[in-house]
Amino acid sequence: IKARETPEVLLDELGPRAFIDEAQRAPELFLAIKAIVDLTNRPGAYLLSGSNQSRMKSEVSDSLLGRAAYRTLRPLTLSELRFNESHPGWSFIFGNEKTGVMTELEQRKNSSGEPSWKEMVKAGGFPRALAADRNYRSQVLNDYVEVFVNRDIREVVGIESPERFEQFFRLMCARTGRELNASAVSNDLGISVNTVRRWIDALKRSYLIETILPYSRNASQRVIKAPKMFVVDPALALAGSQEKEPNGFHLETLVCADMLQWRDGEPNRAVYHWRLASGQEIDFIIEENQKTVPVEVKSTDRIKPRDAKHLRKFIELNPETPRGILLSCDPEIREIDDKIIAAPWWAVI
Repeated sequence: IKARETPEVLLDELGPRAFIDEAQRAPELFLAIKAIVDLTNRPGAYLLSGSNQSRMKSEVSDSLLGRAAYRTLRPLTLSELRFNESHPGWSFIFGNEKTGVMTELEQRKNSSGEPSWKEMVKAGGFPRALAADRNYRSQVLNDYVEVFVNRDIREVVGIESPERFEQFFRLMCARTGRELNASAVSNDLGISVNTVRRWIDALKRSYLIETILPYSRNASQRVIKAPKMFVVDPALALAGSQEKEPNGFHLETLVCADMLQWRDGEPNRAVYHWRLASGQEIDFIIEENQKTVPVEVKSTDRIKPRDAKHLRKFIELNPETPRGILLSCDPEIREIDDKIIAAPWWAVI
């Protein structure tokens, strides 16, 4: 009540450094914060968070234009669950010295132990689900899906049929890690393509899914232009699809979540996927300072040389790339080719 009726008084009581959660519920706060920021010119005075991203961005854009920096608060990464002080990230993979990259992989592998990717997928990164007993985590996430489709989504986009939207959301969860085809989704659910695109945009603005664009720097390559879609948290994807056991797409989703955390850290980073019309495809192309590295993710326990054939194709077409990385459940770190390194997934994230 005080935040809405007397925001100036509340801010005075909170003092010069304050964290305000669910700030979008009291839009009166933003003009009061603007007045203080303009008067004191003190950076980092307020940390504002909110569960409704659309309303938060609208209020900040209207009231705090040029005075606020945005950060996306994603589900907890494995490094955060290990209580690392900083996210280790993927930048070391771009290093010029292969021995340095191999050494870093070995050090990370040894410090991480050998976690079960299926258990990591089931746990996910949503704090409330993590705090629940492991036997009830899927129920917590399933309840979240139902609350979101029956209440929260209405603050983002108009929904005529919550039941149909729930079917759509659960279908997206079932298709995490796959190419996004709006026409196929339209046919499966019996809704228009425009509705599918509008609902996809709503899920993106709610930070529940991410689309990964295709990579192409060579106009002569017949690249498939469809984006890939990922649910932001693998446990949410598993619970939302009502599947019992994780599959390889969930491992890929787990890796993607960590990549996106790294990408958000600097404006010169990007994450893509790659697929040619002839069938060759790679799960991720990561980019930093205009350098690219292809990353393939496999759930197999034993890597074989043929598993790197698509990485070889990408390197053949893009010889400037320093190396390719093949992540799997195989614990051995080794060179498969001169420019391809195989490593366990836990040696990176």
